[in-house]
Amino acid sequence: MTGVHRRRGRLSKEGRRLLGGLALLAVFAPVTAYTLNAAIAHVQSCGTEVDLHVAAAPEMAAALEDFVAAGGGAPSRGSDVCARITVEAVTGNAVGGTDADVWIPETALWRHLPDPEGADLTGQWEVLQESTASAAVGLALPAGESTDGVLADEADVALQDPREHAASLMWIILFGVDEHTREGGDGAAVMSAPEVMALGDLELQPPAGAAQVGQYEYPMLARTDLGEDEREAAQNLLRSYKSESYGQVLVEHALGPAVSQSAPSTTEVVAAALRSWDEREGA
Repeated sequence: MTGVHRRRGRLSKEGRRLLGGLALLAVFAPVTAYTLNAAIAHVQSCGTEVDLHVAAAPEMAAALEDFVAAGGGAPSRGSDVCARITVEAVTGNAVGGTDADVWIPETALWRHLPDPEGADLTGQWEVLQESTASAAVGLALPAGESTDGVLADEADVALQDPREHAASLMWIILFGVDEHTREGGDGAAVMSAPEVMALGDLELQPPAGAAQVGQYEYPMLARTDLGEDEREAAQNLLRSYKSESYGQVLVEHALGPAVSQSAPSTTEVVAAALRSWDEREGA
């Protein structure tokens, strides 16, 4: 038999291209499917599309960015409002400089902080949910030191300006200001677990056991003048927190689940704490 013969088992150029394409598909299919599922989640049943700007404490912002990228905040059943969600890391005392629609600070105490420019944050922000995550607050003791027998109310502590540092503000509300309280200097630093981790200081351990005196509750707040569609988008984000993936993201970012009891948060309580700080001996 005459004619051109191909060696058995050898693929043509077209065959090799096809096989190569299938191999790439096998490698990237999980990632592609994950990305497409996230994209589909954001556009399903969209009757209205809005922009939603979320300002959050830095550690919470990092978690939310991952959650939103994976489809968090997609419209829930019965809702047709889809949102292009952007997340910005903002410290608690700097929210006045943003145009955020939603604010997730470390604690609701920030909402009652007297604004130096006279702005009424309580009047500007309303609570959608009192807690969306949690993190320990207390004494950052030397690494390896036992927390057994620690008496927080008798320990010498180093605080920061409570107008700029949520953990210090929380400490003053709980224990007041006395001879054991100093700004900086000697004493165990009052910090949150995310703060200790962000420092990367292996000589410190996050507050735990008797060294933990409280916890951040990361409330979700919305502007009181928020539009109807933006408010629905914020509610969709909040509803999506019930998913298993949200809990996984919190764990990945060393954050705990929402807490049932939030810190005391009234304007009078916060104002009294700040007065006691300003009047401390040697201030």
